[in-house]
Amino acid sequence: MDLIKDYFLEANPNPERIGCPDESTIRALAEERLPVSHPGRLHMAECSECFAEYRGFRLKWMNARKGRRRVLAWAVAASLMLFAAGGGLWEYLHLRPEHSSGIEMTMSTSVDAQIDLFNAGTYRGQSDGASDLPAITLPAAIVRLAVTLPRFSDTGRYEILVSKDKTANHLVAKAAGRAQEMNGRELLNVTLDLRAARKGAYFLATVRGEDGGTYYYPVTVK
Repeated sequence: MDLIKDYFLEANPNPERIGCPDESTIRALAEERLPVSHPGRLHMAECSECFAEYRGFRLKWMNARKGRRRVLAWAVAASLMLFAAGGGLWEYLHLRPEHSSGIEMTMSTSVDAQIDLFNAGTYRGQSDGASDLPAITLPAAIVRLAVTLPRFSDTGRYEILVSKDKTANHLVAKAAGRAQEMNGRELLNVTLDLRAARKGAYFLATVRGEDGGTYYYPVTVK
């Protein structure tokens, strides 16, 4: 296991920190406050600097949690005794799991959404013109997204990014898929996990796999 950790600490240097999530995101991943499917985890496998930060936060969090567990164990034991005395133990064992399952199912439910960019203009990198693009709104959820790519787009692999800026330095979601031609249009289906995104304005980018051609569109997460 130590050999694997040492490998990730040195195998993928990224001194310019290209595409790196911010420190609060790395800390949240280390402390398991973000979903396993969060795109930041994939990034750390490709960035030694982010993996080193993650490992440091993770060790501090695990050491702190060990101390809290000792205190919590005594508190739980005392609570269970009180529940048993008043009949609360039965409620805890039989009603609580059902309630928790309902919450978990709600959080993991996916939402279908469509984006039609066929007649949209395209703006690369830092260029202007965002006000001329169509308004796009996505929910803060797991989104099964169907994208109609702009006119004259090529068939092939694409990535869909959602970030706070047009440099993708503050990435909140990332997915990839293969565009296929249908009725004269290129259609792309991906699944974006936007559960960690706060409500507000973002940019959605299409990145063509063949040459990395990137185009940005304003999007609002609600």
